[in-house]
Amino acid sequence: MNTSTRFRTLVAVAAVVLAAGVGTAVVVAADGDDEEPAIPVEPDGGIGDTPIPVEPDGGIGDTPIPVEPDGGIGDTPADQFPVDLVRDEAQGLLGRSEADLPADVRIARKGSEHFALNEDYRLGRMTVELDDDGDGHRVTSVVVELPDGPETF
Repeated sequence: MNTSTRFRTLVAVAAVVLAAGVGTAVVVAADGDDEEPAIPVEPDGGIGDTPIPVEPDGGIGDTPIPVEPDGGIGDTPADQFPVDLVRDEAQGLLGRSEADLPADVRIARKGSEHFALNEDYRLGRMTVELDDDGDGHRVTSVVVELPDGPETF
C-alpha cells in the first residue's frame, strides 16, 4: 500500500469514527510508520468549537418595540378625536344603498350572508349591515369605533 493510498484510508476511517459520534479522535498510521503526521480531528466533527453567540433578547433585536400612546388604535389621541362628527357620519350611512357606500366602510352582513372581518379596530372605523328592501340592499345598522368603545346606530 503506497503512502497516498494509506493516507486516504486513514482520513476515511477518521470520518467514519466522527460520524459514529465517538468524539475526539487522532488518526495515526496503522503500522506505526511515522512518515505522515497525525491528523487532529475536532471533537464536534469539524463543525467548529466556537459556540454561536445568542443575543440577550433571543435574536429579535436590541431595541424595544415602541408603543403608541393610544394603544395602537390610531394616530389621533382620544381627547382630540372628532366624536360628534364621526357619529353624524355614521348616522348618515343609515338607509344608504350598497352602491353609495364609501370604500373604507366594511360590510359585516348582507341579507343572510355574513362576512368574516379582521380585528382592525381603529378610531372611526365603520362596519355596516345591509338588508334588502326590494329595490336593493340598504344600510340598516352601523357600528363605529369610538374612543370609549364601539357604538351601534
